[in-house]
Amino acid sequence: MNEITIKDTVIEIAVKEIIDVQYDAIVVPSNSRLLPSGSLRCQVLKQAGPKVQIECNKIINKVTKIPIGNAVITSAGNLNAKYLIHVVGPRLGVGQEGKKLMLATWNTLKVADKAGIKTVALNPISIENLGFNTKICAQVMLPTIKKFILEQNKNLEKITIFLTDLPEYKDFEKVLNTLAK
Repeated sequence: MNEITIKDTVIEIAVKEIIDVQYDAIVVPSNSRLLPSGSLRCQVLKQAGPKVQIECNKIINKVTKIPIGNAVITSAGNLNAKYLIHVVGPRLGVGQEGKKLMLATWNTLKVADKAGIKTVALNPISIENLGFNTKICAQVMLPTIKKFILEQNKNLEKITIFLTDLPEYKDFEKVLNTLAK
């Protein structure tokens, strides 16, 4: 199964590059200063163009840094999306990682929902440079997404998690199948 529907909102998993998808919002991993770091973030920011980094800099000038587990929104620049949501995920080994990953997932959806966004594309949070594997991400992110839909969602119609290969897909598929029951 590659998708389930909960209260008219589709949760989907797919093996595909996130950079070229046409969604209202694309979620990108970020550091607390919203600077380019990690291959996915650098690739997204490069394709989005300098306008997005200028918007990120304006946010940081107001708040100094974004705490772990929080998310902020900017335009998507030259991408096929309207918005980028920048989420600061936790690093494995710093304590309370599961709780922080749950918070990062929840706050990402909260930012999207508050902005009236209907479709969201994201990758597993905290896997690229932060040490999480896809099994842990699936076990935390998917139940958090379901809980958000059941408790708080007003606008989100489709949430797709884009994975890079079949092993990642299988990790998420196992958890997705349990949520469908």
